[in-house]
Amino acid sequence: MRPPLPDPPPAVNAPACLIATLGTEPQVVTLALQALVDRGEPIHEVVVVHTASHEPRIADAVRRLDTAFVEDRRLMPWQGHYRRIFIRGQTGPVDDMLAEEDFGATLAVLYRLVRDTKQAGCRIHLNVSGGRKLMTLCGATVAQLLFDQDDRLWYLQSSPELIDARSLWASDPGQVALVPIPLLRWSPAPPILTDLALADDPVAALTWQHERLAAARRRFLTDMLTPAERKVAEAAIRTGATDAELATMLHKSPRTIGHQLMTVYGKLRAFLGVREDVRVDRHTLIAEFAGVVVIGNQR
Repeated sequence: MRPPLPDPPPAVNAPACLIATLGTEPQVVTLALQALVDRGEPIHEVVVVHTASHEPRIADAVRRLDTAFVEDRRLMPWQGHYRRIFIRGQTGPVDDMLAEEDFGATLAVLYRLVRDTKQAGCRIHLNVSGGRKLMTLCGATVAQLLFDQDDRLWYLQSSPELIDARSLWASDPGQVALVPIPLLRWSPAPPILTDLALADDPVAALTWQHERLAAARRRFLTDMLTPAERKVAEAAIRTGATDAELATMLHKSPRTIGHQLMTVYGKLRAFLGVREDVRVDRHTLIAEFAGVVVIGNQR
């Protein structure tokens, strides 16, 4: 098996922002920053996203971070901006990841923060090591929507000794590793340059993406199939009928229906990029286009 191709190198000297989710362990923020600075990354701002600091352990983590970044900058030779954002939902500050509303509020905060930071011309380093697992999932969703080739999604790994010490900075760089989380990008164009960036919340962005994919499927039906092939394909999608049933329905011979559907399956294989050893058949056609055909008939 061929190894995956590496990402292209990031833009030289482009300003970068570290965005980090925070739970009860503030060192996931400072250690990630230290690792990035050691790599030569031009981090000009650190933005920490956290739940409301009513819980004592969250409050302690926030206090330690504020002390490290605001009051004692001698611990690390980094000169940049530091700020915090606490997650607020429609009913007020989010205290924990306990309900669907908490997840939605976290997703919205991270989405707008990443979108606005990218629109300001900055590369993103998103560290999702801190906080609840739902915060990690929110970060991964936002990265999947908005990241381009110059942005990175990270997970921090620390040595057991460093974890036990709860030290904010590592004296030995070998005690810390930033693990890149690979992402599948939606399109060659940077998302921030598309209509995706016009969405004000992640739900609207996801809706736009689904509509975009649906539009591509509609174009398959209209542009890649002949009128006769499209008629047979849409009938198969709407009814799930057999070749014989479609033949009766469309007043054609079963052989003609079978030949046309085999041509449709071949074009569908190329459209989806399916491997040659994977079967593409009526079930594939219905699974991929049922919603598209229904929507098309309702309009």
